[in-house]
Amino acid sequence: MGKMFWSRAVVGVFGVMMLVWSWGGNGHAAEWSVAPAVSVRGVYNSNLLLFNGNNEVWGYWVSPSMQFKGSTESLDVEGNVKSDFVQYYGDQNRSYTNLYFPLRTSYRWDRYTFGFEGGFTRDNTLMAELQQTGVVLNFTQRNLWTANPTWTVGLTERLSWQLGYQYTDAQYENGLSLGLVNYQVHGGSSSMSYQVTERDQVQLTGDYVRFKTPQIHQRWTYYGAGTSVSHSFTESLAGTVSGGVRFITSTQDFSGGSLSSHDTVFLFSAKLKQEFEQTTVTLEGSRDINPSGFGVLVQTDRIGGIVSHNLTETVTVSIDAATYFVDALASTSLTRTFSQTRFTSVSPKVSWRFSDWWSLDVAYSYAERAVGDLNQWNFANSTYVMLTYGGPKWSVSR
Repeated sequence: MGKMFWSRAVVGVFGVMMLVWSWGGNGHAAEWSVAPAVSVRGVYNSNLLLFNGNNEVWGYWVSPSMQFKGSTESLDVEGNVKSDFVQYYGDQNRSYTNLYFPLRTSYRWDRYTFGFEGGFTRDNTLMAELQQTGVVLNFTQRNLWTANPTWTVGLTERLSWQLGYQYTDAQYENGLSLGLVNYQVHGGSSSMSYQVTERDQVQLTGDYVRFKTPQIHQRWTYYGAGTSVSHSFTESLAGTVSGGVRFITSTQDFSGGSLSSHDTVFLFSAKLKQEFEQTTVTLEGSRDINPSGFGVLVQTDRIGGIVSHNLTETVTVSIDAATYFVDALASTSLTRTFSQTRFTSVSPKVSWRFSDWWSLDVAYSYAERAVGDLNQWNFANSTYVMLTYGGPKWSVSR
């Protein structure tokens, strides 16, 4: 009850703020639009769970959505209402519904900018969570509430200061029976950004984060600082490099006392993006800290890249590949067992927009999971064909 109350309270407060802001913009020009769409996807996966046993499935997805945007001279609002109705047949007969309600808004007033990004997501553990952490969890539905408000002050034309807050609440359906635990994340951050030249920006950041799993009475806190540098080499080539350190403390409570463990992790990330006339290439490498439904804080090392090429004005081919190396952080003697894992995915895709409102996507994906300590190795081949209809956009301006 408490978690749901605070989740709804956070979203409700910012919903009221958005309403107030929009009323405040009644005297200015405004434009609002809504774009409906629906896609139908036929899928096949040779190993849905990326685990031992018979997990071959085929099925379909039906995904209606409604994207909305609004803007005035001071207010920008963008969001989406989307759902996936999924049915799988074969070795795993499954039927479930995904829901997505992301929201992004910003309000500018003089030198100040108030921003908010968050919302509600109901998906499964082998979707967004896998792409963020690289951890393959037991297959189940996840309810995720997020709220990330920010306050930015323009100190000078080139120097700005930002304060931010991070809230995350993740709950798993039948989680404990599958070895998964609910968790919450609260965090705060402060950063200074300086636009050195038109092509160069430097940012200094400090943050403090608290990650807790009430069901198993364990919590992590970590804090630290870092810096990042962004540089545009040319109009078509840009790169960003960042690095920092985090000091981590893990505490496990039990009857009669508690155990603590400490760890220090150096984080980094690098991204390089090159745009050609018809081709875009993006390369990335990073080390990050992520909470996990396994009830541990994990270190994720990721190397990946995306190549996209426009064959014609209507046909685009792309390939997205990434490899993750994942390990637990600041473990106590009572921490749940977590073995170092490696996850790799390669996904080529062809997209054809054959009319103003219709498009067709054909994609293949290879995924591989290896757990060294358990001498476990699994892979999956999957493919889908998706037809999408994007209806006419409805817009109002004044």
